[in-house]
Amino acid sequence: MDAIIHKIGREQLEMLFQMVSSLSSTLEFPRIMEIIMDSARALLGAEASSLLLLDETTNELYFASATGAVSERLKNLTVPLDKGIAGACVRDGRLKVVNDTAAAPEFYPQIDMKTGFVTRSIIAAPLVLTGKTIGVIEVLNKKDGTPWADEDKELLIIIAFQAAHVIQNAQLHMEVSEYKDLLRNELDARYAIVANDELFMEVLQLSEKVAASATTVLLLGEHGTGKELIARYIHRISPRKDQPFIAVSCAALPTTLLESELFGYEKGAFTGASAQHRGRFELANHGTIFLDEIGDLPIETQVKLLRVLQEREFERLGGVKTVKVDVRVIAATNQDLEEKIKQKLFREDLFYRLNVFPVHIPPLRDRRNDIPALAMHFLSVFAKQMNKPVKKLSDDAQAALVNYPWPGNVRELQNVIERAVVLANSEIIGIDSLILPLRPVLAIPQSGNSLRRAVEEFKMDYILAVLKQCGGNQRKASEILKIQPTYLSRLLHRNKKNT
Repeated sequence: MDAIIHKIGREQLEMLFQMVSSLSSTLEFPRIMEIIMDSARALLGAEASSLLLLDETTNELYFASATGAVSERLKNLTVPLDKGIAGACVRDGRLKVVNDTAAAPEFYPQIDMKTGFVTRSIIAAPLVLTGKTIGVIEVLNKKDGTPWADEDKELLIIIAFQAAHVIQNAQLHMEVSEYKDLLRNELDARYAIVANDELFMEVLQLSEKVAASATTVLLLGEHGTGKELIARYIHRISPRKDQPFIAVSCAALPTTLLESELFGYEKGAFTGASAQHRGRFELANHGTIFLDEIGDLPIETQVKLLRVLQEREFERLGGVKTVKVDVRVIAATNQDLEEKIKQKLFREDLFYRLNVFPVHIPPLRDRRNDIPALAMHFLSVFAKQMNKPVKKLSDDAQAALVNYPWPGNVRELQNVIERAVVLANSEIIGIDSLILPLRPVLAIPQSGNSLRRAVEEFKMDYILAVLKQCGGNQRKASEILKIQPTYLSRLLHRNKKNT
């Protein structure tokens, strides 16, 4: 390649440099094609140029891009791999030069016949990547009518070399973008917000108002109400939507690991720290960090978190270098933080730093208008996952869902629908497929029953209900209950003896 470049004139070198500069500034496939085609035609002083890529499924070359008077007419045309100068170039993997197409037996006149273009001469170079030919670039009709010169051949070889590599990068970029869009769509579907009830619509309105800013948000609500869902929604409609969303459960991580997970650590900070580790705050830089179960944060970690909220800086464990971050903080809890402050379990100054924009998320029992829509959403999701033809809920099943108090909120509803889809044998889920407690959760037990006895009764009622839905099939029931079949058999035998 260096030897070829030394033979080229100054003007052509400048044009090549401009082509390479332009190509390095974009990964957009149409723009890349435009740069290559315009450069090839200008550098070789030709009337037209085209780039064809190989479709291995049909064994044809298709026009990916073209310049000239008939470029639009080429868009849907193909060239068989065993025909034409372009086909020969791909088959042989070598440059092809034809100065008089009328005298060339390999020339394929059908393209000219379909477009009205008259090809008098042609020069074509293969696009080769790691030994494999992926297409061809061809230049047609020297404007001054002279034959193709050695300089033209050398220029087209350089252009083909550059074209092959930038096309590969552009295609990889397109694949990554498509995969990213696919993941984003999957994520959006998984965390879709289904809301009709006025109470929850107010939550969404507040979320939309605060999303545009970097204000710290505190989400308050019972377990299973969708606090992470709202946190992701705020992030998704914020200016930080293309940056990371990092979720941390303060209750799930052991106290000894929590600080190092949040803020990271330096190599040698403790036994086993063999390399530097970036914490969740660093990973969330320029994006959003979601601190779930913030009420379970240890007092000693609360002090360090307070500094991050105030200064947006911290030191890694075992380090002295200050790390600065630009992070939007969304915290969530199902606890009464003000009561924890009274008990000296939560810092008051941290509470006020977190409680800048509180959002109360109502429990499902207070937004019953959302229950049918949520149930149908989960039904659709699980029917697709399990490849089942389930399409809707019966009227009595829907009524049972609406009337149930849902102590586990949306998460419990999701679990109930998942079990129902597992059990479903038709397109409609009836009330028999819904496994709900037989008595209200808050019902007062019979006089004289201890808490232990009440729990035992509830457990057995639930087991019998699951067994009934499974048509007496103990193995199927044990799978749903997530217990061993032998243990289920013992429980049923014990219940039979007691009754």
